[in-house]
This record gives sequence, structure tokens and C-alpha cells, in this order.
Amino acid sequence: MASCDLSTDDPFFFTNTFEKGVFVVNEGSFNGSGTITFYDPESGEVIQDLFAAVNNGAALGQFVQSITFYNNLGYIVVNGANKVVVVDGSSFEQIGVIEGFEQPRFFLPVSANFAYVSQWGADGLTGSVVKVNIGTLQIVKTIPVGKGPEKMWPKGTDVYVANSGGFGLDSTVSIINTLDDTEKERRFAGGYNPASVAAFNNTSGVSLTYALCRGDWNATTPQGLLGDLNNGGAGFNTVPGGDDLCTAPEGNKMYFIGGGAVWSVNQFAVSKLFDQNAYGLACDPASGNLYTADAKDFSSNGEVVIYGANGGKISSFQAGVSPNEVVFR
Repeated sequence: MASCDLSTDDPFFFTNTFEKGVFVVNEGSFNGSGTITFYDPESGEVIQDLFAAVNNGAALGQFVQSITFYNNLGYIVVNGANKVVVVDGSSFEQIGVIEGFEQPRFFLPVSANFAYVSQWGADGLTGSVVKVNIGTLQIVKTIPVGKGPEKMWPKGTDVYVANSGGFGLDSTVSIINTLDDTEKERRFAGGYNPASVAAFNNTSGVSLTYALCRGDWNATTPQGLLGDLNNGGAGFNTVPGGDDLCTAPEGNKMYFIGGGAVWSVNQFAVSKLFDQNAYGLACDPASGNLYTADAKDFSSNGEVVIYGANGGKISSFQAGVSPNEVVFR
């Protein structure tokens, strides 16, 4: 596949936009800045460190965690710098910064004017979800939740927040009512340190919401678990360290990573789909292809390997250091 390292004076930036494509979030190394890789599936074109290329070499900062697009704006969460960088969704030029966070993780719009940002707290234990006015770029409220809140899953007027434990242990998913911005319930996830929440439809068309638990790393034998949040956390035992639970486009199965493999989940079983070391996973909502982010040694450039829904390898492209999240537009 073609790859390029474009400079800011390249005419590309005056004729092309980034309203469609794949964005890879690279956390970066402990001694450097995280980056964003852009990939165009149609042409195979790859642009490394897109933010620096467009913004005169500017760095995002330490530990870029996630990116979310909403109303043609991009919100880049930079965990180590305790900020969210706002970029134009077409040009990727920086237009603002939201500051005042404590180890922020993920960004989720909840209305036309507001969004939630999960954060671990300065001590990595005092977790909360921050409400942000995306018009003024100001924090307006802090909602206490469990330890280490990670990815958030919207469901009607509720938002499910996976409390991953942070620097400790947790076994719950917080449910926030977006109508009054309060935690209305903290539900048992079935296992320790839930990392993500997703839903799929069973054979009767009923939506089932599950939490993927990484397990207790202090245990002699850590145990992962995929727990049904509507059934007291009962579910399937899985490999420890599972992450990035995501739903297939057709809605009848889910996928996640763990133990050097990608796993498939239906109503009745969890099964290994294919072997692949991955630090991140995402399912293309259009094609159903699976994008696996392989961080390699976490100090040199990683790679994104693309597979079909049946587990067959399709292609790959280079990413930055420690790629973790893959986002489709």
C-alpha cells in the first residue's frame, strides 16, 4: 500500500479534506507525543502524524487516548496532558482546547450542546464523568462514578460507563441519566475491571447489553468475563485482559481482543476468530471488516492489520507508536 509523509506546504492540504476515512490513535512513547494516523481505504494512502502535518509541526502531547467526531469537529483526548484538543473535521486544523481534566480517557456527545468525558482522577482511583459545554469549551459539571471509568455506551437517555478499576479494582458499570446528569445506578458487571460495554441482538431481536471484564491482575489466575448487565453479570468466562468490545454492523454478534487473539461472541458462545496480537480493535460499520491495532514493542511504529468478518486477512498499513483506537468516518 502507498504511504506518505506530507509536509504542511504540500498542496494536498488545500485540496483534500478528512471527512471520510480511518483515523488511528497512537498513544506515543513515554518520552514523546502521541499522534494520529490517517488512512484512506479507497486509495490506500496513509498520512502519519496528521495533526502535526496540518498544524505546522505542533505536538498533541503525551498519551493520546481517543478521538471522537461530532458535527464536523474532532475531539482528541490527550490523557497525559489533561486536555481535549478540538480540530476542524474537514481540515484537521486546531480550533480550540478544553482543559481542566484529571487523566481524561474518552469523549461522548450526549446532546447538541454537551458531551461527557470519562476521567480517572489525579490519583487514578477517584473516577468521574465530566460534562462539557462544547460551545464554550468549558467544564460545567463533574459526576462521580466508579474507579477508572473508560468507554461509554449510549442507550436511550442513559449512558453506560465501564469502571475499569484505574489503579485499583472495580466490578461495576455506572449508568448516568443524561436528562439530569446524575448516576442513577451502579450495576454489577460480573467480574473485575470492566473495560468496555456493547450490545447485540439475540435471535428474538432483543438487545442484550454486556460488559467485558479484564479480570483481577492481583489474582493468582486472573479470569476475564463477559457479563450480561441485565442478568446480574452472568455470562461467559473469557481470557484475562480483554478489551474493545464492539458490535458487528448486522447487530447479531460482537468482537473483542485478548490473549493474542480476536474473539467472536454470539448469543450462545464465545469463540476464537483468529490469532493476532492487538492493543486495539474496531469493526468497520460499513464493511464489517475488523481493524486490529498491533503496538509491536510499544516504542517503534505499530501496524494496523485488517481482516474480514470471517477472519481472513485483507491488508495492513503502518501506524505510529502504540496504536490503540481506530475510528471510522
